[in-house]
Amino acid sequence: MSRNRKTEEKERLWNEVLGKKRAYESTDASKQITLSIDNNEQAQKDNVNILKKPDIAMQELNAILRKQQKDLEEMHAALQNKDEPLDISAMNMDVLEQDLKRDYGLSENLNQKEEKKEFNSQKIFDDIYNVVISRVMGQKDAIHQIVNAFRRPYVMGEEAGKAKNVILVSGPVGSGRHEAVTQMARSLYERQVFISDEVYTIDMSRYTSSSQEQIFLQDLYEAISGNGSIICFENFENGFPSFLRMINSLVTTGSCVLNKRYVLNKGILVENQTGLVKDSVDTLNVAGKYLVFMTTGSVSKVQDAFGADFMYHVLDTVTLKQLDDDSICSIIKVQTENLIKKAQENLKVTLVVDDRVQEWVRVHFNKEQGAASISANFYDFYVSLGQAVIENSLGNMETINLTVQEDIPVALIQQQAIKLIRSKNSSAELEEVNRELDEIIGLDEVKNYIKSLQSLLAMQQKRREQGMKTTTLSKHMIFTGNPGTGKTTIARLISRYMKAIGALSQGQLVEVSRSDLVAQYVGQTAPLTMSVIKSAIGGVLFIDEAYSLHRGKDDSFGLECIDTLVKAMEDNRDDLIVILAGYKKEMADFLESNSGLKSRFPNTINFKDYTGEELYQIACLQAKGKGYHIQESIKDKLVDYFNQVQAINPMEAGNGRLARNLVEDAILRQSSRLVQNPNEDISELQEADFDFTIKVQPPKNTETPSLDELLKMTQK
Repeated sequence: MSRNRKTEEKERLWNEVLGKKRAYESTDASKQITLSIDNNEQAQKDNVNILKKPDIAMQELNAILRKQQKDLEEMHAALQNKDEPLDISAMNMDVLEQDLKRDYGLSENLNQKEEKKEFNSQKIFDDIYNVVISRVMGQKDAIHQIVNAFRRPYVMGEEAGKAKNVILVSGPVGSGRHEAVTQMARSLYERQVFISDEVYTIDMSRYTSSSQEQIFLQDLYEAISGNGSIICFENFENGFPSFLRMINSLVTTGSCVLNKRYVLNKGILVENQTGLVKDSVDTLNVAGKYLVFMTTGSVSKVQDAFGADFMYHVLDTVTLKQLDDDSICSIIKVQTENLIKKAQENLKVTLVVDDRVQEWVRVHFNKEQGAASISANFYDFYVSLGQAVIENSLGNMETINLTVQEDIPVALIQQQAIKLIRSKNSSAELEEVNRELDEIIGLDEVKNYIKSLQSLLAMQQKRREQGMKTTTLSKHMIFTGNPGTGKTTIARLISRYMKAIGALSQGQLVEVSRSDLVAQYVGQTAPLTMSVIKSAIGGVLFIDEAYSLHRGKDDSFGLECIDTLVKAMEDNRDDLIVILAGYKKEMADFLESNSGLKSRFPNTINFKDYTGEELYQIACLQAKGKGYHIQESIKDKLVDYFNQVQAINPMEAGNGRLARNLVEDAILRQSSRLVQNPNEDISELQEADFDFTIKVQPPKNTETPSLDELLKMTQK
């Protein structure tokens, strides 16, 4: 048989046997077999064989398979005498079997008479243990516990309708809790124990009110119905109570009954409004799933969240420990090897890494974040190297040496030392913020407080790097003072300052008022408030006129907003600063509206009204910023003017805004003057350009009249 003839014969055979469009014939040539598990009345009328049950489908498929195998054997025998026999082996039959399984959604062995291969769980999980401890270092005891936890249902069997196992995984941040579970899933998938290596993680802190029930149920449904065998729950200590009860029911009974009926619309749960829909969803079941609960707290806190019955169903508790020095060194070594490999494969450069670089990482990584902090350092190294390769047109397997100079990791490229760290504590930014603080007129008390935070937080950072306990400080603040005293300006500088010294991860300022936090309809306030808070995490949330959030005991929307705010402040206390701003008296009343507010805002800063001298300095800065200067001879008159206005009503005068408005008005009036005198200095603001008319009114008497005054008023 020629090579072309052989190829054609192979293609014909594979198209016939393994092609996607299969038209297998039954023993009765007049009938065609249709594979279905549905009740198809039309097919019955058409005299077509309907396979209503999977076991019947299996029998028919086996008959088809035996017939095809016989045909293949005959063809193989016929071709044995040809000069180039066609090689059709048992492997072809395996491929055919797998195709049939995939095409028809069948998971059982096609040949039911063939006995299933024995599942040796001991050997498989021993192999998995060796693999996982090589990927998650320093946690041999914990990995042994977690391997046993995943093996348990293969030894003890599964309880019908319930989860395969409920596992509690505890340990400090950075100890490798998530990585251990991820590697278990990957290893079980690699050995074909799991059909997917997906791990679904449900962060309970995302669902903070009953209005988010449908979102929560959709996320939970996707995890339960997905191919992944593992569902992780984290931050459940902060979960909404009714959602925790659902999860508790999944653990203790294997299912939970929903409060409403839902239908599936393109894979999404949608509330059933009519009640007349077929196949509605009113129960969720976790049979066949591993439920893993992640926590950094103690077992007692888990019981506080779910109760004793929950703990009774937790069959395995895995405890990861803080990484020791040997584990840290091993992780750093592996990360170094990975960096060298990535640089060679992707950047096309050869790295020679000095031991001092690994020592630098060992000393400087964040002990509280553990392995995650080490990975972050090496990520910075890789990004910096990539930038250097691009800027210097490298990529021809040049050799780059990594070392440490002046306690900073650097790459030596073309006789230059390029820094490899992208420091979150930017000294340049810190200098810039300090310079702007110094330029601010007045507010000495405020500026001194801000600068005092630097040394305090720097000391806490040093203790953290050395693995010592740190003090969690409340950085939330209250700014009191009249409008125009610089509260927003200082809040913006604080956000940048805290980012520069490492107290915040992002440093953005999110400025909001009541309308941005409180919705107009029931159930919308908590999600709205949480969305604003999430946008501020890593920075400063500045709430102006914060007392407007509470309009009395009947203001349920405002109270819901405050409750949500208080909880979010506690959950994100390490990476969020909330600043409440407003008038002093009103702010004092506002703090009494919620018992948790006052204790969470220990830092109250009062912004004093500006003096006449300070307002004059502000006016000079405003003019300078616009390209003008104020004639020196009118200084005294301007100072007297500002003092008079401030004495009458600083609340309505505007403070710093008073100076800004006065300068802007002077620039406008100067234009009219210069039209008449075009030869005069166009950059100078003279006395004739300023309007010294006092326009503010004394404050109204808002005090509540006494009983005697009320009686006198009624007698008139």
